[in-house]
Amino acid sequence: MKKNQAKIKEWPFQKGESTKLIWIGEPFKQNNKWMINSYFKGDKNTRRVLLDWASLHFLVTGKYYIDGDLNNAEVQDNSEVININLNSIKVEYRQRPWEIWGTGFKDKTTSKTFSFVNQGDLYIIPIIEIIRAVLAPSKFMLNRILEMDSFENYFTYTIDKRRLEIHFTWEYDKKLLKDDKINHLAWLLTNHKVIRMFNNIGQSIWQDGELKFGFSLDDFNIKALVEKKGTYTKVLEILALKKKKINVEEINVYHPSLEESKISNEAKIRKYINKNSCSDRDLTSDGDGATKTSEEINTLLITHEYERLPQIHRSKKGIRITRKKENENTKKYILEDDRLRTTADGGGEEVIRGLEFINRDNVDEKGELEEFIGIIRLLGDRHDIRKVDIIIGELSQGRKAKRFSVLSDGITRRKYAIGKIVMMDGKERSLIDVERENRALSMLIIKANILVDWKGIYSLLLLGLVDESGKWSNEAIDKIKKNGANIYRSKHISKNIFDKEIHVYKKIL
Repeated sequence: MKKNQAKIKEWPFQKGESTKLIWIGEPFKQNNKWMINSYFKGDKNTRRVLLDWASLHFLVTGKYYIDGDLNNAEVQDNSEVININLNSIKVEYRQRPWEIWGTGFKDKTTSKTFSFVNQGDLYIIPIIEIIRAVLAPSKFMLNRILEMDSFENYFTYTIDKRRLEIHFTWEYDKKLLKDDKINHLAWLLTNHKVIRMFNNIGQSIWQDGELKFGFSLDDFNIKALVEKKGTYTKVLEILALKKKKINVEEINVYHPSLEESKISNEAKIRKYINKNSCSDRDLTSDGDGATKTSEEINTLLITHEYERLPQIHRSKKGIRITRKKENENTKKYILEDDRLRTTADGGGEEVIRGLEFINRDNVDEKGELEEFIGIIRLLGDRHDIRKVDIIIGELSQGRKAKRFSVLSDGITRRKYAIGKIVMMDGKERSLIDVERENRALSMLIIKANILVDWKGIYSLLLLGLVDESGKWSNEAIDKIKKNGANIYRSKHISKNIFDKEIHVYKKIL
């Protein structure tokens, strides 16, 4: 049965022309999003097509694509489907330079594969296929795998004996609470070798600027589409990962959407009206990325089979207020559905995954961070500053020490503020301040003259702050400096707001 179409909007080939995907490039940053170049060979030429990184779950080298429809690719004639047992087989990482020629380009890249020798037979698997099919078989996982310690923005978890408890935040879309997504996440979290592989990918991208990691799975049993030549087998597509082991017997899931609803007599603040046209989608790499919702296009390509499935309990805690009524103050947002979709769920200049910048004039923050907001507003009035935006958020509970994430009353979550500054020459600066409660905690000023992963920087610093119980982490700062950004501590001075703004302005130049 034909699946819903997910078509590339700007497809560079003739209608009806069958094109073979011959190469998938390494991820790179463009406009604060992770992108990849994909290379398709048609009847007369080879074209390079720019896609969001998370479009990877549609891409299989050696398959044929027509009219840019990524969700209905066809297999080549000389391929076959076989079962492969590579349990406890020694793995060798291989890489070699590679060149791709096409219309208007000559790109240099690197071929990276894992090779397995089993009873005289050689099996070759591209490392990007391990990412696509084994570690990150969904859009959510693909977008997380290139990040540093990003899970804490979506959930915290504990493993107690044979029980896994996952406490999700609102940033984790409730549509992803399905059993298959929870089971895969549990497999990651309860197998230290698996989660280490997953984390090493983001670390490699962050520290070394390349896609590289070690293969450390002991149990690796797959069903795959392959191309065979004698004793040589090249894996084109992993269709199923078998006998996965989740090392707990029970999973307790907590999510704000599971809370009991209580109807309020107060009117809605906002209402969203969605005009949905049809199930097919056009993919574009121009979009900034989804922020509030997630749409997983069902590819029906990869099957994950488990030796034993734990019981999943979705638990309720607390009460969620639901407003049913509307009045003249209810803001209505019409969501015009033009069928355009991006597989990125974060990025662009205005949107950060898990964090949303808002215009400085729309912030009404009282308390200790009010002065920080005032400084940002004054900076925005300077002639050599193009734009300033602000984030106000609450600290994550972190991985180790949780006490600093709340104020001294032990209940109220401690807030942070981030100001992002874009200079007229395009250079970017960021300021980070936190509610201090009389602590000697400096504001941080971050300067970058190159394209950096601002999302990763913010997450690394704020999580490090909590883990260090209220001190900026030197380890996190050193890591960020090695990747092209400079960080300065700015002590809070006892002067009026105008003198403080001048003090900060001099430091960001």
